[in-house]
Amino acid sequence: MTQNKLIKNSLIIIILTIIGKILAFIRDALIASKFGMSYATDIYMFSLGVVYLLTTISYGLTTTFIPIHSDFIEKKDKEERNKFVNNVTNVTTLYTTVIIVIGIVFAYFIVMIFAPGFKANPKVFSDSVYITRIMLLSLVFVSLQSVFTGVLQAHNEFFEPSAMATISNVVYIFYLVFFAKQFGIVGFAWATVLAFLAQFAINVPKYRMLGYGYRPVLDFKDESLKKLIILMIPVIISTSTAQLSLFANRFFATTIYEGAVSALDFANKLNSLVYEVFAVAISMVVYPSLSSFIAKDNKLEYKKSLIRAVNIILLIMVPAAVAMAILRVPIISIIFKRGAFDSNAVMITGSALLFYCPAMIAYGVRDLLNKAFYSIKDTKTPMVNSLIGVVINIVLNYILVRFMHVAGLTFATSISAIVTTIALIYILNRKINGLDIKSMCTTFTKILAASAFMGICIWFINNIIIRYLGDSLKTNIMIVGVSAILGGAIYLVAINMFNIKEFKDLTSMAKRKLLKARNS
Repeated sequence: MTQNKLIKNSLIIIILTIIGKILAFIRDALIASKFGMSYATDIYMFSLGVVYLLTTISYGLTTTFIPIHSDFIEKKDKEERNKFVNNVTNVTTLYTTVIIVIGIVFAYFIVMIFAPGFKANPKVFSDSVYITRIMLLSLVFVSLQSVFTGVLQAHNEFFEPSAMATISNVVYIFYLVFFAKQFGIVGFAWATVLAFLAQFAINVPKYRMLGYGYRPVLDFKDESLKKLIILMIPVIISTSTAQLSLFANRFFATTIYEGAVSALDFANKLNSLVYEVFAVAISMVVYPSLSSFIAKDNKLEYKKSLIRAVNIILLIMVPAAVAMAILRVPIISIIFKRGAFDSNAVMITGSALLFYCPAMIAYGVRDLLNKAFYSIKDTKTPMVNSLIGVVINIVLNYILVRFMHVAGLTFATSISAIVTTIALIYILNRKINGLDIKSMCTTFTKILAASAFMGICIWFINNIIIRYLGDSLKTNIMIVGVSAILGGAIYLVAINMFNIKEFKDLTSMAKRKLLKARNS
């Protein structure tokens, strides 16, 4: 894939992700307004967490499916490709159905073990069990979409997979606006199942246009399926540990106070905003290219592409994390502060978000590094690294929650993410014989310096506006708007002075595009 096409695909994904995130903010604002930081919200967040923990199987499937199916596209005919895809689809659906049945049967024990704080209130506990059983039904649509999105991405079709968040959030918002008052959190659980169905359905037309159709194939002895499963297992363990860390956080949060789980999840949603919009988009597009370079034994281009992607992620994530940390209270107030979500909820969520911000940077780089390992057919290293991260996270949770409450849980997550990301960099450096860590560190230092200068300016802007206009919704909107414009301009000037290659390349390409548009 050429650099221009890579950037073009990245921009498509970023635009669709931004639309999805805007709708997600509307959804979360409605959740906060309708249910607040209450046990109803805690129950929903916990049950959704159970689903997300199990969806890591599907994520592992998509991740390992892409390079294998890419080989099928290059070397096999359409009939063989279709047979392989259908076999994976049918086997996955069968196993997912078994997991759903087991989950529904043992939902009581899932809640008892992983949400110990809910046992004190019988109503909360029984509602948690019931809603968890409803939400588990979503898994069948998640498993189907994992295969279909893998097929589409193997063909370099990114539009539909990137639009899934948009379509699901439309379903959520529709329910929250028109039916939340009547059917409450139980109805919202059913709406979640429909949202996952919609995510799957949006991929079907393009899937069929690519020449794929359903066949009743079920061959457990297929060699390609065996290869897929062998590669999947470490990826599933690796990706499930990220959800396991969140699950561990929720475990400790249920023991603090009512609304602690909600504060944790609202902070996590804001923290993952920039990461999911930019870092995930870049990783999604770069991954097939990295796999292609390795297949062609072009290690030089592999390293160049990887380092360029890491630096671009840092260019975006570092200033975003700094801005989010400084503007956390105005941002939370704008999005959530209404209805049942009061000033106390803003402060608790803000405290959690502050210590989450460093993880934003680490997650962005770590996700790309994991993809780099997967592209060289090494799924074991990210798995071991992730397991170590979970252990670090849980140990620090136990220590820090006593002194910092919810903020301690997010601080533990950030420390764990930073340690494991640094470890991945050094391991990959040894594995591919030279990743030019010195250059990466130099670039990171320059970006950090520019972001710190921007952060100081934003802090002064924030304080000046509050001092003269007081604390209100209009004031918070003004703070965020003025900080985004002036802070962005300050950062661009500062980063331009440091002469970072990736920034120069992006600005040069933008100038060429503008000149071409002007001439045409």
